[in-house]
Order: sequence, then structure tokens, then C-alpha cells
Amino acid sequence: MAEIDKNFMSTYAKVATHDGDDEPIQIWAKDADSYGGVGSDKLGIWGSVVAVDFDICVADGACIEACPVDVYDWIDTPNHPASDKKAIMAREPDCIVCRACEEVCPVVAVLITDPADIGTDTGTTEVVEESEETPSTTTEAPQESVVTAAENTSLFFNKPNKWLGRAKDVLAKEQLPTTGIEKAKDMFKDLRKQTLDSLPRGKDYIALVDNEKCIGCTQCVYFCNFASIDMISWDLQARTSQFESKKALILEDTCTGCTLCAFACPVEAITMESRV
Repeated sequence: MAEIDKNFMSTYAKVATHDGDDEPIQIWAKDADSYGGVGSDKLGIWGSVVAVDFDICVADGACIEACPVDVYDWIDTPNHPASDKKAIMAREPDCIVCRACEEVCPVVAVLITDPADIGTDTGTTEVVEESEETPSTTTEAPQESVVTAAENTSLFFNKPNKWLGRAKDVLAKEQLPTTGIEKAKDMFKDLRKQTLDSLPRGKDYIALVDNEKCIGCTQCVYFCNFASIDMISWDLQARTSQFESKKALILEDTCTGCTLCAFACPVEAITMESRV
């Protein structure tokens, strides 16, 4: 079975770009003849940090469902033999390198590369420079409350976080027009990105649990895509909740430093520390 070429950035050429939400998406192909553009049967590999081989992608959608930070959208690709739509990394700069999408892709069409591992001179000489406009799939949607908009936008709102509870209470009292709702969505996207950017991450870092703060809620276990967290028994003389009989333990050998556990912890019991 064909899989995405893990060395594509050194063996493929940069043949085109496509508009992303924030930055252009790089498109790679073996040569100019191997890329025909949207609407053809030759699409090449799209993205760099988040790379998807569009010639392999079967539009399973697992990557979209798995991504905790909403990197992907659908893009129509008519006439392609593998599928008539693909998962496009519309918000590639938001990727936190957790590799959840890479793990769940049924046809191994996804490859995540840490930005620190991407050189400035990767790839061969660019063959064609073009910018394609993503077909609009936006439909007129009914108005939604500010809280609903925030919940649909941010991973934070699925966590039992006291700060977010207060934020939801404030937003629930606001009566904003549709334009205000759109601004709220952007606000929470920025909040999410700023929080993730503030956490050191990558293969040189490991998550550490403060046992004094850990309440044993298992949120970190749920969000870890690499089975790198165990819950261990913890003998306490006095417990303040039913959860405190267990604590989270990070498995050093398999922790990738992706920060998802620190991001998910409702009591800020997890920090990212250098392995050195």
C-alpha cells in the first residue's frame, strides 16, 4: 500500500501554493508533470508541518475528528480517483505537533513534522508559483449564541476549568450581533493559540505532574494520543474528593512533548520541563 513519502521535503519540488486561513499552504510534487491542480487526478502532497498526500487521501475524516486544535477543513477535489474531497490544513500554523491525525489516518497519508526540524532550504527549486482560491463551502447558518460559538471554536470549553467557567458566565450575558459572534470566534482562536504557544513543547521536553495538585480526573489520559499517561494508586491519609486515590504518571519513554495533557489539565498540575 502506498504511503506518504517521509522524505518528500528533500526529494519533491515545491510546485504551487494554496491559500490557507493565515499562511499559504505549500504544495509538493515529484516534478511539474506530477501536479495538475485542483480538478485533476494529480494533486501531490499539501502542507509542510502538516502534510497530507492528496493522491492517497480517501477523505475518511479521521484526521479532522482527531485534531484537537481545528487545523483541518474539507476542500473539494473533483475528478480525483481516490476521493472527491480532501482534508486541507487550512490552519497549519495552529498545529501543536501532537500527531493525533497522523496516528489515525487509515491510509498513512498524513505526516507531521516538527517546525524545528524543517530547514529553510528544504525542497528543490520551485517549479510553479500559483495561488488557488479555496472553493467556498460556507452556508448561511442560523445565529448562535456567543457561548455556543466559543464552544464550537475552542477546545478549552470542553474542560472543567474554573477560569473558563467565569468566561462563559460573562459571555452568556452579552448580546452581540452576528459580527460580534464572529469576533468572539476569532478571539477564542487567538486565546487558544497564545496558550499553546506559551507552553514549551517538542521532543526535548517532557510533561511532569505535580502530585499535590493532581485530582485524578483523567483528563490528561483522555487527551494523550500516545498512551503515555497511567493512573497510579496514591495512598492518602485524607482525601478531599473521590478522585484523589489515583494520580497521573507520565511515561517518559513514550511522551512526545506535545503539551496536550498540560493543555487539558483543569488544575494546572502538569508542566512541560526540559529533558536535559
